[in-house]
Amino acid sequence: MSALPPENSWIAFLANSSDLAAALPTWLLAALGLVFIYGAIILPSGAIMSYLDRKLSADFQARVGPNRAGPAGMLQPLADLLKLLQKEASSAEWNWREALWLGVHTMALYSTVAVIPLSSSALLVNTDMSAFLPLWAALVLALGTMLLGFSQGSVPGWFGGVRVAAQALAGAFPALIAVICAGIHAGEFRWSTLAGAQTASPLTWTALCDPFQFIAFVVFVLGGLVMLAVPPMDAALSTQDIHGGVSSHLFGRRLSLFRLGRFYGFFLWSVIAVVIFLGAWTLPFGLAELLREQGRLWLVLALEVGWLLAKTFVLMLLVISFARVSPRGRVDQVTDFSWKVLSPFALLALIGTALWSGWGYLP
Repeated sequence: MSALPPENSWIAFLANSSDLAAALPTWLLAALGLVFIYGAIILPSGAIMSYLDRKLSADFQARVGPNRAGPAGMLQPLADLLKLLQKEASSAEWNWREALWLGVHTMALYSTVAVIPLSSSALLVNTDMSAFLPLWAALVLALGTMLLGFSQGSVPGWFGGVRVAAQALAGAFPALIAVICAGIHAGEFRWSTLAGAQTASPLTWTALCDPFQFIAFVVFVLGGLVMLAVPPMDAALSTQDIHGGVSSHLFGRRLSLFRLGRFYGFFLWSVIAVVIFLGAWTLPFGLAELLREQGRLWLVLALEVGWLLAKTFVLMLLVISFARVSPRGRVDQVTDFSWKVLSPFALLALIGTALWSGWGYLP
């Protein structure tokens, strides 16, 4: 893998932005950047999506959504978090299996923040294999959830862990093929190249440039829902048919960490889908180039991140809306859907993309 181009590194961007940042070592700048991304982007995004999800669910069910905590109920996610953090374990017995799950889960939450592309100036990892890193991140999250089930020492926990692992592997294959389709279209798997192959116009987005890429986009999104057990593909985490499953013994801080991990996986996958298939962070009307000429680099960064997050929230809301009106299938139905429907369509998209892209090179 080649090194990160200095002009695309947000570490270099921070170092060149002020004398104080330039005096700090690179490892400290990277750590501060990751903390900032996690605290200023991911956590607020989780609160926003939690609020919008509850409001959307209330509208679908013709009832009043959260309206007591703060104006229009906007502080309800904070109230829920504080309520969970106040709960304590009823037993202080140490469980090494659950400690292992907490370690893997925490590692996945913090380390994979580095692979999230947020703008042209916020790329920490921009290598030839960048587009495949989210697959690894999703599998690590699935591994942590599987270990959580194994740590309970109960039959429902073991069955839940096995179901999570089986469903994650079933969704990984079609999602991987979809990523390869996008890479063929762009010519590389770098974030900068995948984003640069698209413009602000929806007609140039990878998902809409040809019919095979649209198939790859749908497969990528649905494959991610299967891997991460996101509704309505969350049969592996269903609590009714296996008496609780992997999350039956969670409460308090551990339950909040589990819910944060589920949102983080969904958020990460949605961001990657937007970057690869839906125009990434490219601003319309040449606004980014105009601001760069005026030296307003911080404004460009803020607008690109905001534009990317806006697309991400819209995609997540569409998925949530689809989940609210779709029944939850059994885990065998979800895995069959991935292997027997998504995988053939992914291979069709791969063959079609190869022929479509190679057609222009024929004499």
